[in-house]
Amino acid sequence: MIQPQDVLRVLIRRGWVIILAIVFTMASALAFSRLQTPVYRSTVYLNVWPARLDLSLQQTIKGLMRNYAGSITSREVAMRVINDLELDITPEQLRSKLTVDPIETDFLIQIDADDYDPFLARDIAQHTAEVFVEDIRIYMLDQDQRDRVQVTILDNALPGRLHKPKWQINLLAGAVLGLLVGGLVVLFAEWIESHTIRTPRDIQRNIKLPVLGVLPSATASSVSASPVSAPQE
Repeated sequence: MIQPQDVLRVLIRRGWVIILAIVFTMASALAFSRLQTPVYRSTVYLNVWPARLDLSLQQTIKGLMRNYAGSITSREVAMRVINDLELDITPEQLRSKLTVDPIETDFLIQIDADDYDPFLARDIAQHTAEVFVEDIRIYMLDQDQRDRVQVTILDNALPGRLHKPKWQINLLAGAVLGLLVGGLVVLFAEWIESHTIRTPRDIQRNIKLPVLGVLPSATASSVSASPVSAPQE
């Protein structure tokens, strides 16, 4: 059974290995984060609300919101956003910058736009929302007033905030990895040492027998100084 004093002894003797591993992995995580190009994310929310507070209509709206999420990332909407903002990218490239998630419990649609430029991320998110809201407004003009769905921008998009790299998460992951690697190295070193006999205590621990005596080690000087008698005939 492992005793607390044994654990403390190991930490005192080999704790530097764990500390060195943690420092190395954290430094590697920091260097990896610095090599990444910062990506900024801007978010805008659309409020989706039915014209009447009818339970069946609200359930229909929840299903409709998933359809809306797909429409927001359509090629048609992307092309209109590109033309309006005069962007030099393809519709597929713009769609790769967008993430749309319907929040059915709150009747909201979340639009995230990622870009290396925080202000461009804001413009993409905001204009995508405006284009879709206008499309829905025009479409609802031909619908019965009682069945209409109102889609509005809850809050305008702000300049993007840093989304990647996540410095704190990378450093924490590096520290945990260093702790695991350092711990494994220490355990392996202790396992090797436990199978190596150097002292009388090692003999007692490995073969479970008492030590009756210890022979002194012979040095080269003592061997050379010992007289060697000639054989008697």
